Amino acid sequence: MKIKRRKFMQNLGLAVPVLASPLNPILASNPRERTHIPPLQAEQFKTDFGKLNERVWIGSSFWAVPMEDWAIKNRRLEFSGVEKQSRLHILTYVLGEGQGDFTMAANLGLLENKGHTGGVGFALGIRDHTDPTSVKAACYFGKGISIGVNLEGDLYIDDRKETLPIGFDFDNFYLQMKGRNTGNGTRLTIEARDSIGKKAILEHTVSGDLVGLVALENKGKQKKGSAFWWADIQLSGTKVQYRPENAFGPILWAMYTLSRGQLKLTAQLPPVGTKDSQQVELQFLRNGKWIKAAKGQIDPVSFTSTFTVDDWDASEDVQYRLRYSLDKKWHSYEGVVRQEPLGRALIFGGLTCQHAMGFPYRPLVENLGKSNPDILYFSGDQLYEGNGGYPIKREPEDKAILNYLGKWYMFGWAFGEMLRNRPTICTPDDHDVYQGNLWGEGGEGISFEEWKKVRDAHGGLVQTPNFVNVVNKTQCGHMPAAYDPTPMKSDISTWYTHLVYGKVSFAIVSDRLFKSGPEMVREGEGRIDHLTEPAKPGELDADDLSFLGQRQLDFLTDWVADWKGANMKVLLSQTLFSNVGTHHGPEKQFLFGDLDSGGWPKSKRDKVIETIRKACAFHINGDQHLPFIVQYSVDEPRDGGWTFCTPAISTGYPRWGQPDSVNLPFTDRPEHGLPNTGCYRDGFGNDNYIYAVGNPTDDFDGETNRYKRAQKKASGYGIITFDTLERTIKIEAIRFLADLNTDSEANTYPGWPLTIRQSDNDGRRPIGYLPKLVMATPDQVVKVVNEDTQELVHAMRVKGNTYIPKVYEQGKYTLVIGEGGTKKEIKGIEITTDPQEVIAV
Repeated sequence: MKIKRRKFMQNLGLAVPVLASPLNPILASNPRERTHIPPLQAEQFKTDFGKLNERVWIGSSFWAVPMEDWAIKNRRLEFSGVEKQSRLHILTYVLGEGQGDFTMAANLGLLENKGHTGGVGFALGIRDHTDPTSVKAACYFGKGISIGVNLEGDLYIDDRKETLPIGFDFDNFYLQMKGRNTGNGTRLTIEARDSIGKKAILEHTVSGDLVGLVALENKGKQKKGSAFWWADIQLSGTKVQYRPENAFGPILWAMYTLSRGQLKLTAQLPPVGTKDSQQVELQFLRNGKWIKAAKGQIDPVSFTSTFTVDDWDASEDVQYRLRYSLDKKWHSYEGVVRQEPLGRALIFGGLTCQHAMGFPYRPLVENLGKSNPDILYFSGDQLYEGNGGYPIKREPEDKAILNYLGKWYMFGWAFGEMLRNRPTICTPDDHDVYQGNLWGEGGEGISFEEWKKVRDAHGGLVQTPNFVNVVNKTQCGHMPAAYDPTPMKSDISTWYTHLVYGKVSFAIVSDRLFKSGPEMVREGEGRIDHLTEPAKPGELDADDLSFLGQRQLDFLTDWVADWKGANMKVLLSQTLFSNVGTHHGPEKQFLFGDLDSGGWPKSKRDKVIETIRKACAFHINGDQHLPFIVQYSVDEPRDGGWTFCTPAISTGYPRWGQPDSVNLPFTDRPEHGLPNTGCYRDGFGNDNYIYAVGNPTDDFDGETNRYKRAQKKASGYGIITFDTLERTIKIEAIRFLADLNTDSEANTYPGWPLTIRQSDNDGRRPIGYLPKLVMATPDQVVKVVNEDTQELVHAMRVKGNTYIPKVYEQGKYTLVIGEGGTKKEIKGIEITTDPQEVIAV
């Protein structure tokens, strides 16, 4: 599609004046040093970096990999990274299919010479093999033709080279590439010309049609090669196509929650500059007009802006718009605050673990849209340290935070369309804070030197408190306020909280940040978190060990009794409270137990399960890279509630749950008779009733298609349907490559779906019943309190007008019926042997 130059500049959003004879602004002060550029054509892509404010993020028409290694600085674009190959991709103008011509040109020069190695130029026709139409995939997995110059003195088109003139001035030169598709191939001509007129030309024909992205490229034979700067770039030609829909930013995405009449929304921006606008405006569409609700300040470290709106009317859909001014142009991001589903079932999407090998997860994201959940839960590992194809930067702190943000933005780029129109719960886990495993010790810090001795087999957080707080702010800032905002050790923020939506009450906790580390129970070096032989009795449990921590246990104790606005209760955490995986890693190693699970310390873990079953709370989690449906046990098999460990979005580190293959004893296999199901005891002494497990295949290593590999590694997502009227819970596990247009068993894993009742989440066997309650008002909250201990025995919003309370020991009980001003207490109630005995309320 061709557009007029002025319209093009408006769409580009850079507000760069169009110059009849654009010159490198750094060279312009000295006419002798001007580099000649041919006159501009009428229609083209043009960016003059000298016209933009200094910042790390280049603009919505670009995407840099790694992001933090590129910046607008000193009135030019500068690269400061150390990777062998780094690119700044142009998103909104691509090379289309078919015959045509194109030209790309730039003024550039040497920024830092590191041993006369390294090259610079363009990359053309960048496409991903697995997902060739995806711009997102192309930026991280795309291959293309490299064209440019290197400090060894060559002009190159891939492996073809031409020697540059002796004394070529790399400090300041002009690079132009021309291409024409001839039908059978693409004829490429590259010319390099320095500031004093020395030049070289290389021509080469490559087979096939060059289709896809183009990019600026810093390219070397080794890491820590030389770096370059760019003053400006141009791209034009009949083969160039304008794709405005590919733009990303400056408002990258938004996440929001709605709970008990309070809306919280966070806008995520990229690293804008100090001279750029520092405010974002939130508007709502009311009676056909956009009405300003508030202006929010952009946090200068996390680049987020969070809005809180009280007394929200959730009875209808409301459109919102975020507005931000950048480079003299207003940019908008629109979405919908959905009507809260109160008269029907709540559809809940559970997702976890986003290894970039499956990025941007297109088949899964499309299926998630078809499932159309009312609310989403990302339970952790929204990123991995290696996402993006480049390693993490742990220090200095400012670079580490930018490194995190670049990987975090991949999450929003992949799921942004789903996030903009529905509430989202998001909680960090170990990889989000750059640790393979995490036992947070209540926020205790650990030095890099100490951490390196055993890596992730040691308690504490290795990244700085400011880094961890940025993770918390970007991922959790839009959630309801923390139950107890008192910072942890090292001044790390907390985020565990309570959210009510669609008549479901969610307790959102961290099962990592307060937990004790393996060094508290095991000595040695290396992977002390892996049990390669059975643990000794009592070895992994002690009174001074922490699981969720006393603060979060106090929260759960209050939460199980708080039923305001809710018919059902659900606990959300990062991992399940058992060890059900049996084999780990590329070698498929059998382990008796993995301390990177919620199965220990058993006594503290049991206390949490005892607490949440009082409210018949269901448990949703992830982390294990393996979908499971499990019923917990405490004192006897299956006396706890149920949990669903959702599939990983894209599995990295593989795990299997195959207890039958190592002859582990079991009982109570479900009626479906599937292998590796039934009641097994794990290495921490927990009896786990495994109803279903979705194992990967063993041949995924040979699969080159990234999406098919994700499928073979048991990737996917969970859908849980909470019928708050009938009080049932339907559990589904959807495969990565499911075809939801067809009703096929291949779309899910063996054993799914399963529907349970709300009451199934308390598996205790009662020793007796209290008299039947007959209530004048239906659907009231009923609490049973032990009068000897004053402990809550059970609490739930009953269905209908009648209810028979269960109790689990002899004694006298107080019944609390109703809420607020209608609450009634009946004391001294004991187990009855008369099934006809009734208490009228």
